[in-house]
Amino acid sequence: MIEIRHLHALIALAETGNLSKAGRRLHLSQPALSHQVKSIETHLGVPLFERKSSPLRLSPAGERLLGTAHEIVKQMKQCERDVARIAEGKAGQLRIAVECHSCFDWLMPAMDEFRIAWPE
Repeated sequence: MIEIRHLHALIALAETGNLSKAGRRLHLSQPALSHQVKSIETHLGVPLFERKSSPLRLSPAGERLLGTAHEIVKQMKQCERDVARIAEGKAGQLRIAVECHSCFDWLMPAMDEFRIAWPE
């Protein structure tokens, strides 16, 4: 299974082109980072880098995975922010049930104010 740490490793390697530099960025040793790359490649059954080049270059499969990695990492960061806002009580759902039409006279203006204060 590909994990989020693998995607961070792929992104760092693509940006630095070097195992040592990417390892420093991720606070990993070069062997640990190399092991992560090998793990992804074994799982997918395809090389992600052209190892004969310096700096490291992505293979076509690596390029494809890199695009998806950027999207997933971006979505995960947004999800973490959203969850933090929910935990802080700054986001979530409000459900209101009313039985009478006269409630709408005061409820709708109140909801308009609520939407301005809490756009989510």
